[in-house]
Amino acid sequence: MKLTVLGGGGVRAPYLAKTLALQSKQLALTEICFMDINEEKLTIYGGLARAIAKKINPDLTISLTTSPRTALTDANYVITTLRVEGDAGRVFDEKLAQKYNILGQETTGIGGFAMALRSIPVLKEYLELARQVSAKGVLFFNFTNPSGLVTQALINAGYDNVYGICDGPASFMREIAKLLDVDIMRFSATCYGLNHLSFYRDFTVDGKDVSAQILAHQQLFKETEMKLFDEATIDVLQQELPNEYLYFYFNHQAIITSIARHGCARGETIQNINQRMLDELRANQSASIEQQFAIFAHHLLERENSYFAIESDGRRDNHYKALSLPEFIAAPDTGGYSGIALNIIRGLQNKPAWPMTILVKNNDSIRQLHPDDVIEITCDMHDGKIMPRRVDDLPAYQSHIISTIKRFENLTIHAIEQRCKKSAIRALMVHPLINDYTIATQILNELLAEYQAYTGEWR
Repeated sequence: MKLTVLGGGGVRAPYLAKTLALQSKQLALTEICFMDINEEKLTIYGGLARAIAKKINPDLTISLTTSPRTALTDANYVITTLRVEGDAGRVFDEKLAQKYNILGQETTGIGGFAMALRSIPVLKEYLELARQVSAKGVLFFNFTNPSGLVTQALINAGYDNVYGICDGPASFMREIAKLLDVDIMRFSATCYGLNHLSFYRDFTVDGKDVSAQILAHQQLFKETEMKLFDEATIDVLQQELPNEYLYFYFNHQAIITSIARHGCARGETIQNINQRMLDELRANQSASIEQQFAIFAHHLLERENSYFAIESDGRRDNHYKALSLPEFIAAPDTGGYSGIALNIIRGLQNKPAWPMTILVKNNDSIRQLHPDDVIEITCDMHDGKIMPRRVDDLPAYQSHIISTIKRFENLTIHAIEQRCKKSAIRALMVHPLINDYTIATQILNELLAEYQAYTGEWR
């Protein structure tokens, strides 16, 4: 079977290749195709990915292409990880937000709105092409940000073969399991809400509730992403733990101040790191794969250690270690977002699969939302079917913020589908990080002018 990666020239392609190659035989994957419209990045990062995958599974067919049709032809599975307009688009969005003294992170507020504005039309073209040339029953796993909003838009458009994925919840689960010193397979929790706006409850080990033990653990606010918060915040949330991106909602004024003090947001930092990485790799294309990976790992380490650094003003301190290529291949594989996609495939093939948090239709999981609303929810796998868990008795804040941001998402999708300025302004006014008519109107006009190639003419 063939798995295609749209956006396969991204900097995380080598990590993706490792996970795919390690699990390829178990899932009967015979071909992996990395597709990207940026030929140079595809050659460099896709080339690294191909070399890594071949070291792990020499029998695997690995192809690189700039042709969407070639990539999607006969594909059984597709992972979408697009960054339409690249790092420059992200920087534009963040600087626009700074101009109006609001937050512009790429999955939250105006940043998420802008990313959706230019990503949804492109993804719909790919899905329509897949209907023509891909294998019957092809499945899409969307990692393009903002993942929840984009996945909702695609499902609304009739593409019911799409699952939204994010590696954040799985990463946090691993942190908590490590905190408790238990194997991740013995640990469970329920995550519910929206992408980058979710909450965790019902923590268990071997079926026994350990929520009180976790909340009382001295290292919870030091060794996990909860270092962004404190006990008082968790009390307000009625002992549920928040996704780290809730930090943008709880502390937006402090973040705006920190960004102003640093002189830039994370997008500009990432752009600079990525450019230096690309320049050095370009100059060393004749070097060995081990030498190229060392260059890649050095810059990626800087990138990973910058995560949340500006926004949290140092509270989310990261200390990752660069690995050599042999160390990287030998290290235990955490899977990342590709691991989530492969676990879904495993479950749908009726093979053993662990509970996972993915983006699917709500049905009756959260009563406050419409059954067709896409939510982020922990799902169990039974008899080849995905079974979203049900969550009742949502605390007041959780119910309010989830319902509010879902309304923002749905208004945004309607605006993009209808090219309607009024709906877009309503969406931006609903969002608590914008919530201003004048700012919403001015920002919308600037975004439509910047991304007209994707948006067309709005009324």
